[in-house]
Amino acid sequence: MLLIKKMCFALLLPLFALLQARGQAVTINPARPQRGDKVTVTYDPAAADAKINAGVPAVTLVFTFSTFYDLPYKMPLEKSGAVWTTSFTAGRFATFATFYLESGELIQQPAADKHYVIPVYEGSRRVKSSLLHEAYSLSAQSPKAPDLQQRKQLLLKEELKNNPDNYEAKVALLTTKMAIAKTPAEKLMYRKQARKVIAAKLEENPTLPGNVNKVTMGYLMIGEKTRLDSVRKVIMMRFPEADISKDLRAALIGREQDSPARTAKLEALLKDDKPGEEGSGTVHNLLFEHYAAAKDSVKALVHAAKLVTKTNPYTPTSLKDIAMTLTKNKIAPAAAISYAGRSLSMVQDWPVGIIRYFPEFGYIPSYVADSVRKQAVAEAKSALLSLQGLNYLEQGNRSKALELAREAQSLSSGREGLLNTAEIYAATGSPQQAFDALWLLLLKNPTDSAVLKTAKLNFLKFNPSQVQFNQKVTELERLEIDQLTAKIKTQLMHKPGPELSGLVNLQGEPVTAEMMKGKIVILDFWATWCVPCMQEMPYFHKVYEKYRNNPEVMFMVVNSGSNNTIEDARKWKSQNPQYTFPLYFNNDKNIGEKVGFALIPTIAVIDQSGLLQFRTVGFEGEILQKKLGVEIEILLNK
Repeated sequence: MLLIKKMCFALLLPLFALLQARGQAVTINPARPQRGDKVTVTYDPAAADAKINAGVPAVTLVFTFSTFYDLPYKMPLEKSGAVWTTSFTAGRFATFATFYLESGELIQQPAADKHYVIPVYEGSRRVKSSLLHEAYSLSAQSPKAPDLQQRKQLLLKEELKNNPDNYEAKVALLTTKMAIAKTPAEKLMYRKQARKVIAAKLEENPTLPGNVNKVTMGYLMIGEKTRLDSVRKVIMMRFPEADISKDLRAALIGREQDSPARTAKLEALLKDDKPGEEGSGTVHNLLFEHYAAAKDSVKALVHAAKLVTKTNPYTPTSLKDIAMTLTKNKIAPAAAISYAGRSLSMVQDWPVGIIRYFPEFGYIPSYVADSVRKQAVAEAKSALLSLQGLNYLEQGNRSKALELAREAQSLSSGREGLLNTAEIYAATGSPQQAFDALWLLLLKNPTDSAVLKTAKLNFLKFNPSQVQFNQKVTELERLEIDQLTAKIKTQLMHKPGPELSGLVNLQGEPVTAEMMKGKIVILDFWATWCVPCMQEMPYFHKVYEKYRNNPEVMFMVVNSGSNNTIEDARKWKSQNPQYTFPLYFNNDKNIGEKVGFALIPTIAVIDQSGLLQFRTVGFEGEILQKKLGVEIEILLNK
């Protein structure tokens, strides 16, 4: 009997091991990555907790919080036998990341309120700020957890145990305490403690811009944006000769309307300026622009030289900006050619995307796709060559100007390069070539009114027929709608429509599913205090006017702003009689989650089958009118 039991136990061991191995769909190796380590994420669709099946065509890793700044926020996994994998390096600045996996509508994460984590270590301990950033990540992982602030506190206390000097963690911890304070007095106590921490940070180095940035960040963290001006005033009063004070004063002086007085004050700031000082950049920039506009090339070039004494990732664009200012004001063409040339010599390092700066790590470029970088470099090169061409033209060298214009046009169809190229063609008596260059821009963006105006001037110089130009414009309008339609068709969401029982009309009568059945429903969420909502209204109303008599289309303009009441909505309606669309009021506090928005205005479009097909968050400008019209037409023609 004992032998049978032993045999049974022996048989169960490999089965237990198999179940244990199959129980983990996602593995991260190494479990405690160090900076510089290669990190591999593996997904096993055969695991017991796998949510994404083996037959899917693609699996993508989606970072929900990450200080792996050199990585894209979405990374495709590659199929390797029965599993999916992806690998990347933990950079010298990496601290912490969270992610989930997705494949279409399928999501793989360890729990509904938890994502997979990649904490970065130094030896056996978490690197500085790793636990701080894990605390931040909780807002993305479980934003509605009732104990969210308490969980953040535990992590922040652990961070400060490991790194007692972590200023940001100190402020973050006090911010969580303020959030869960039970009384106003208790909240004020923690706020005062936070102010002391921030004030102490300022005293560490009150004239170092990087340190001052951390101070302003601290005040923003505790919701005291109004103190930022006070900080600047204190610095200017206590350290008037510091470079940062000169910059701050220069920004204030730059707003003055009296040009001679403004210039005199700016020049006075530079009396004690020493070569290579960091803080007077704002002063030199303002004076450069002033003297360039005044056609004083000597003084303009003196200040221009001061703007590029140090090399950083933005130096190529700084050199280009100088060349552009000189070109715009038609002064110092030789210097403009030289500055553009210096920028061209650095064009392969053109800054693209977000570039972060940390004192301990220096500049950190964010991930940019190779195709995006290649396009940005080509557009920059085209713009710089055409800038040089304009300045050769200013010098009277037409042949060199045309040579550079042709080279610029061959490199890229970027806006800046083509505008400069068109200007060269127009100035050398070739209006048709100028029009052709501008037409390339209009084919990409038919709504560019400035380009259309210049294109018209050139067109009428070689073809005086206004009728034919109008035909060209009509062709553009059709092209724009065709392009927009093709693009918007790829954005169909096919998601279940939200439950809308919390909506009522302004008489308080509830919205019913029967009212919307079989119709295209356009929901516009807004509030009386929302400025972008008010900016959106005229364009939205024009779409409503076009479809108001179509029985297949229903418009619902829903007041859903916090602190608004149904009475506010009624009052707004009476004060804005120019808008005739039907207004509704939202009583559902979870409407944002149901529709999928956290900001207003938001427009959601539901199709005849009740599926949510389009969603636009935020005000996009005039294009809204055409975009919403195209969305409706796509659904009407289904």
